[in-house]
Amino acid sequence: MNRKKWAVSFIVLYVAVMLFIGAVVVIVDPYFHYHAPIKGLSYSLEDVFYVNDGVSKHFKYNAVITGTSMTRDFKTREADKLFDKEFVRLTYHGEGFKRIGNSLATAIDANENLDLVIWGVDTMWLIADENWEGYEEYPEYLFDDIWWNDTNYLYNKEIWWNDVIPEIIRTMKKEPADRFDDYTATNNSMGRENVLKQYERPAKGEKEAGQTETADLFNTMKESLDENVLSVIEDNQNVTFYIFFPPYSICWWDSLNQSGEDVLMRRIDMEQYVIEQMLRYDNVRLFSFFNNHELICNLNNYVDEAHYTGNISSQILIWMKEGEHELTEENYRNYLKDIRDFYSSYDYESIFK
Repeated sequence: MNRKKWAVSFIVLYVAVMLFIGAVVVIVDPYFHYHAPIKGLSYSLEDVFYVNDGVSKHFKYNAVITGTSMTRDFKTREADKLFDKEFVRLTYHGEGFKRIGNSLATAIDANENLDLVIWGVDTMWLIADENWEGYEEYPEYLFDDIWWNDTNYLYNKEIWWNDVIPEIIRTMKKEPADRFDDYTATNNSMGRENVLKQYERPAKGEKEAGQTETADLFNTMKESLDENVLSVIEDNQNVTFYIFFPPYSICWWDSLNQSGEDVLMRRIDMEQYVIEQMLRYDNVRLFSFFNNHELICNLNNYVDEAHYTGNISSQILIWMKEGEHELTEENYRNYLKDIRDFYSSYDYESIFK
């Protein structure tokens, strides 16, 4: 074979191999970039960082559970039954409001049947910048509409070895595809002893909440809330939003109190602002559980100072469905008085006895 024929044969073989590799990735499509799951293929849903965008665009659903890791234990099957809907869960670990708000906007645009959203809005992120995101880099080739950068997906050896091949092997072994409820966090490490073991209590101080600092924090909060949360609510009046503040444990409140009562009260003032903004919308039902002292103060309900167990996640769904702990124009002031009185006078030292 002369050199010319050899070169042509090599190019043809190379192109054929590359087309084959790309075709396999398109067909399996582990991140649902091109299509919905193919029945019979054993997909993994565990890597939410990569699959969420595809789930929002290509899965069949009419309701969404979303938020940070505070929603990681919410079971879609329980929500389906309670609300008579078909849910997907879009959990974003360690994210601020921006990524979650953008994801919700994408889901609503992609699915005209979506009419219910359960959204955990973390009050710990009220002081985060409107453009803050949890990671330094994102696989933008999965999120944008630029077709030529899909080579990063089609010819990515990590995707091939970590996702495509394992899912093919799982399918050959006849293992079932993941469901959303299969990759929730376990409760093996829950309980008071474990929470206190992980909790690093700040040194006691009496920081004053200065006017300039407070004004800056409120401005940051307002910009982020307007841009990433309220805009989504306002632009989608046909969607009902069940918004809840994740109920962090008494250890989280202790960390605020350790900084000084001014800091703790400012945190509640910021929550008051959010409540008053949310209650302006007819398509919002707002819930908070910080006045459920039995829940907050029982560290056996928690995995760490912030994350609660799966049982509490299930209970939160029930409470929201039944309208318990809902904040309204009529009761939110009493709620705020309760948490101001309780958390400013609580015996925090009793946590460690």
